Amino acid sequence: MRQFQVVALGIAFLLLGSCKKEEAVEEAPISPSAPAREAAPQAPQPAQAKAAPAATPAANRAPAIPRKLVRTFSLQLEVRDTEQAAKRVQALVSRLGGYVASANGQRQGEVLYYSMTVRVPVERVEEALAAVRALAVRINHEQQQVEDVTDQYIDLDARMRTLVSTETELRALLAESRQRGRKVGEIMEVYRELVDIRSQIEQIQTQLNSYDKLAALSTINLELQPTEAAKPVAGEEWRPGDTARSSTRTLVAFLHWLLDFAIFAVIVLLPVGLVIGVVVWGLRKIWRRVRRKPISPAI
Repeated sequence: MRQFQVVALGIAFLLLGSCKKEEAVEEAPISPSAPAREAAPQAPQPAQAKAAPAATPAANRAPAIPRKLVRTFSLQLEVRDTEQAAKRVQALVSRLGGYVASANGQRQGEVLYYSMTVRVPVERVEEALAAVRALAVRINHEQQQVEDVTDQYIDLDARMRTLVSTETELRALLAESRQRGRKVGEIMEVYRELVDIRSQIEQIQTQLNSYDKLAALSTINLELQPTEAAKPVAGEEWRPGDTARSSTRTLVAFLHWLLDFAIFAVIVLLPVGLVIGVVVWGLRKIWRRVRRKPISPAI
C-alpha cells in the first residue's frame, strides 16, 4: 500500500513539472513581445536625428560665394599719335567707371612711347577692349590671363568666420571675468588674446576686400607705340639753333675754366714757384763757391 502511494506521489510531481514547463514555454514568446511593442514608438528616432541638421539656423551656414576671377589683358598697339591716343584712353576709362592705375610716357627721339595700366569694371571690359583696339593702326601683341582665386577666398572667409566666433566667445568670457572680479592677470590674458584675434580678422578682411576689388575690376596693360609714318625723318631732327647754343655753352664753360686756372696760377702757383726758384738759386750759388775753392796740396 505504501509503495502504491509513493508511486502516485511521483506521478503527481511529474505532471506538475511538465505543466510548469509548458507555461514557461507559452510565456517565453510573450515576454519579448512587450518590449518590442514598447520600443515601436521609438523607431522614428533615427529619422529625427537625420532631420536635426535641417533645423540648423541659416545664420551659421556660410553663404554661397560666386567665383572670384581676376582678369588681366595686355595689348601692344601702334597708333598714329601716341599722346592723343593716351588722352582718349583716359577719357574712355573715366566714362566706363574705371580709373588709370599708372601712366608712363618716355620720349625716344621726337616721339613719346606710353605704357599705361587701367582698371575697368568687369561687366564693361569688352566695351573698353573694343574701343582701345579701334585706336590702333596695328596690334602687335594681345594676351588675356584669368586667375581663379575662389578657393583662396573661401579659405579666408572660413577662417574669418571661425575667428569671429572665437572673438564673440572671448568677449563673453571677458565680460564674465570682470563681473566675477577675477584677477587682473587672468583678465589681461583674455584681453590680449582678444586683441590678437581682432588683428587677424582685420588682416583677413583686408585680403578679402582686395580679392573683391580685383574680381570687380579687370586690368588692362597698354603699350602705345608710334607707327613708322609718325616717326620724323632724319632731316627733321637737325636743329642748327640747338647746335649753336650747345657750342656757345661749351665755349663759355672753357673760358670759365681758363679764367679759374689763371686765378689759381696767380694765387697759388706763382708764390710757390718764386719760393722754389729762390731755393734753387741759393743752392746753385753755394755749389759754385764750393767748386771754385782751391784744393790744398798734400805735404
